[in-house]
Amino acid sequence: MAIDETNPRLGCGRSIDEVWATINQPPTAHENGCAPCRTARGSLAKLAEAARTLRDNDAEDPSLQPHHAVKDAIMNLARAEVRRGNRLPVFQSGQGGITISEQAITSVIWFGTDALPGVRGRRCRVHADPATADALRPAGTAGISVDLRIAVASDTDIPGTAELLRQRIITMITGHVGLNAGTVNITVEDFYDV
Repeated sequence: MAIDETNPRLGCGRSIDEVWATINQPPTAHENGCAPCRTARGSLAKLAEAARTLRDNDAEDPSLQPHHAVKDAIMNLARAEVRRGNRLPVFQSGQGGITISEQAITSVIWFGTDALPGVRGRRCRVHADPATADALRPAGTAGISVDLRIAVASDTDIPGTAELLRQRIITMITGHVGLNAGTVNITVEDFYDV
């Protein structure tokens, strides 16, 4: 008879995983009458309580709270992993065209936003906007509009910072992507302490 080491069994034949799956529920009639199950439940209950205590203590300890830079890095990764978004036309001609994903443009915007002191990007949407195509660029070159939501440090000059951010985004989109950023709407939706 082969022994399955990946799924240990108690003397009664039940899997330890079966006991663990119901540790937060009252014991079954079998568990009440089975010595191996009672012993396993007792040990697992102590383990569950120790894990709960550690988790609660960690949640209350300020030294274990992640620094905002860690949260920002996680959010940047999450943004990058979200769907690539719509494909926006960069250039259209009679023989085809070039498109870029909304996510690629948004990454450029996040980079410019997060590099500005006192500003944290929250949400960003990019839309194709043929009305903002630049007359100085080749025919068929598209333009875009941007809706950006941010949080700012509590001591931030909001109008000045928003205008600086707007100009930075326009410059970065033009320089790095080759599109004309017509409208850049910035909404401050939250404050944070420095």
